[in-house]
Amino acid sequence: GGSGGGASGSETAYKAVGGDGYSGQGNSGGDAATAAYSSGGGGGAGEAGHDTVAGKGGNGGDGLPCSITGSEVYYAGGGGGAAHTDIAGSGGLGGGGNGKSANTGAAAGDDGIANTGGGGGAGSYNNYKGGTGGSGVVIVRLLTSDWSAISGGTQTTDGSYTVCKFTSSGTLTLS
Repeated sequence: GGSGGGASGSETAYKAVGGDGYSGQGNSGGDAATAAYSSGGGGGAGEAGHDTVAGKGGNGGDGLPCSITGSEVYYAGGGGGAAHTDIAGSGGLGGGGNGKSANTGAAAGDDGIANTGGGGGAGSYNNYKGGTGGSGVVIVRLLTSDWSAISGGTQTTDGSYTVCKFTSSGTLTLS
């Protein structure tokens, strides 16, 4: 992904700006408000991360929907921002991990959901780490009648199509 991370919160009276997204691949992270101790949410593929609001950690930006499997699924959501004494941000649609709040105990951020490419959530104060980003996925959709044999990945059928989903290394063989 090419999304930016949310800005870190601080006790000082300045506004921190979220990281930039890479054009065409992701969106910027959310900003942290002045003296909020909370962090902005990470950018998702579909929208920027949300800024902190009144001490609450910013929510992660939503990812983008894809219907290649025959059902709409969101991928590449941003991770939620952390909070000091308020509510942490939620991960964005598409597997973003939730941030953590020191109010509910110090903890590492939630990991992004596997096979979605979602970002990890921010950890609470005192050097608790952010969550690990979710692993990616490769999905190939083929018109079944175009091939005498299709092998590789986890296969499902959607009408006239065969959908091959790879969540680890693998080989797609067509004949």
